[in-house]
Amino acid sequence: MLALTLLFAAFAACRPLKGVCEIPVNANAIAESVGVNIHLHYSDTVYGNFPLIRSLLIDMGVRHTRDGLVDSNWSQYYQRHIELGRLGIKCLFITSPSQSNALLTSWPKRVPGAFEGYEAPNEYDLSGDHNWAATLNAFVPRLYSAVKSNPATASFPVVGPSLTQTASYAQVAGLQRYFDVDNMHNYFGGRNPGTPGWGEGGYGSITYDINNEQLAWPGRPTMTTETGYITDTKNSQGIPELVEAKYAPRVILEQAMHGILRTYFYELIDEGNPNAANTVPYGLARTDGSHKPAFTALKNLIAMLADPGPQVLPQNLEFSMVGGSSNVHHLLMAKRDGSYYLAFWLEEQDYDVNQHAETPANPEKLTFVARRVFKTNQLLLFNADGTIKTVQLRPGARIPLTASDCLAVLKLQ
Repeated sequence: MLALTLLFAAFAACRPLKGVCEIPVNANAIAESVGVNIHLHYSDTVYGNFPLIRSLLIDMGVRHTRDGLVDSNWSQYYQRHIELGRLGIKCLFITSPSQSNALLTSWPKRVPGAFEGYEAPNEYDLSGDHNWAATLNAFVPRLYSAVKSNPATASFPVVGPSLTQTASYAQVAGLQRYFDVDNMHNYFGGRNPGTPGWGEGGYGSITYDINNEQLAWPGRPTMTTETGYITDTKNSQGIPELVEAKYAPRVILEQAMHGILRTYFYELIDEGNPNAANTVPYGLARTDGSHKPAFTALKNLIAMLADPGPQVLPQNLEFSMVGGSSNVHHLLMAKRDGSYYLAFWLEEQDYDVNQHAETPANPEKLTFVARRVFKTNQLLLFNADGTIKTVQLRPGARIPLTASDCLAVLKLQ
């Protein structure tokens, strides 16, 4: 079943780098917050190559996917999800207003062990339905009632609809009574994940998008079921692959710092011929299955933080970060063995999509200062290609650091 909590108290403790006693976030919760979009029913694209898709998902280490709830006669669609479920890879399935209650409530039985939750219709304000708001206002309560009144499906969460336009939210306000988790699609338009936005009122920022859905649907946790980057610099929002590799792990951490339960990247792999005019390369892998640097970066982030098992309440850590500007962001995490992982980075723009030029950030010096001496200290440095370099540090209560636009993690034990 889809986890609906990520220790909100810990997220609330994230703040600019000052001397504080912070509540760490469960490291495994951050690893579990990574999801990816797939399309196993797109059999005429690279997604039809299931051995490749399975291999990519296993290699990445991601445990959560998103796909369409399709009423198909093609049995392989179900069998492939079932196989992923046996590997521990669960799926959130997107519903459609045309689907009957009987189909919705019986559908999880078609993918036993793989079904993780229902999602209301995808970007339905762009569906072409002139009465889209009325359709959603009728369907979402029906979906929720059907799911929650059936003992076989009542335990599955319902995620709300995704919308594309700010003005659309007011037309479906109040629907939060009929889903468990708010939904948003917050793409960054080629900007850095911590962008303050590029339009009126901070348009494009994480805060802007959260405000939209919280004003319409207050009192619910939030999930991002789509975000990502285009790795074609000829596209108006495209960025180089090496810049995406810097942004991708920062997306996960910035989203977590805003209390977002899970973030699904769009998408696992570029879908078609890389030379085709209509192909937009959102994939974390290329069409031939080779990994883009962002794939490697996310794989290494998940592997670093994965810590399955019963949750252990982490101990607070009193420390300060001396030096560094307000652009140095951080997130403190902990594992069940008592070790701490302090992620820090410069949250700045690394590529100007308007000028089509890279804008490298200047590194900043700072010092980690704690009241205790840790026996084992390591610095885990993400390289521009997503790989990690490990540096052993001497024990001490003061540790000099350098923050850059590539994620760094100070491991303390």
